[in-house]
Amino acid sequence: MKQKTMLWVVAAIMLFFAACDKRKDPASVIDDSLRCQLFGECQGNTTFGMVGDSWTDFALGLPVLVDLYDQLTEVHGYRITASNLAGLTLRTEWESRRGFERVIHNGGPNMRYMLLSLGGNDMIASEGEYSNIPEDIADVRLANYESRLRLLIMNGDLLKQSLYGGEPLTWIIHGYDYLNPLKENSCVNDYSQGPSSITQNQLPEYIITQFNARLQYLTTQIPNLRYIDARGTLGGPPYSDASLMFDCIHPNNDGFALYGAAYATRLDLLTGGAR
Repeated sequence: MKQKTMLWVVAAIMLFFAACDKRKDPASVIDDSLRCQLFGECQGNTTFGMVGDSWTDFALGLPVLVDLYDQLTEVHGYRITASNLAGLTLRTEWESRRGFERVIHNGGPNMRYMLLSLGGNDMIASEGEYSNIPEDIADVRLANYESRLRLLIMNGDLLKQSLYGGEPLTWIIHGYDYLNPLKENSCVNDYSQGPSSITQNQLPEYIITQFNARLQYLTTQIPNLRYIDARGTLGGPPYSDASLMFDCIHPNNDGFALYGAAYATRLDLLTGGAR
């Protein structure tokens, strides 16, 4: 989901931490980030693909937090062809970036599952727009999200089948865990309650609840869409435990470890333990 700091500033700061991280070669970490996270040139011939936002790429590929992608690949043994980018929205992915196409091309004919971590920025960004009538704005954003998700899945399946034949992909999306505006309020500080009964600190829970409900509904409408609900893994509702959060939106390393384990357990049930 979104990060309100400038990405180039983050990247410059994180270079320092990369030199101290033993999980990756510091000399190649930027190259790895650019090739894999920005251009989708990741490990191919995999069962799994992934397109994600900052829950899967916290800092432009730099090893700052062991995020969900890191948890799945480094801890739980998944091989994934990925195209992840902090700050990514479904709107940008569909309208211009189209990393899912590169993932399908590079993943190869054995790819069966596409993991999606998209929607947080579509729903949470520009939270000031929710002021006064958050219910109406949430409905509009969810409708736009649904239409783009349907198009992305349809076009991804057409591409996969045109390249390799066989069955459509199984698309697996998750709905994030609860946020914590008390930990750090950047995700709500532009919201003004107005006549709505939804207060500033209630807004994140309301949006996350509505978003997860829409994803659950879509699994009844899109035959090859699956949904992972791991809410409550980090505490809540209404808020995830502050000790497990890096900021309002993102877990810290302990939080990602817990969420990654819960996600992997549910993913195994959906895929029969495929790696």
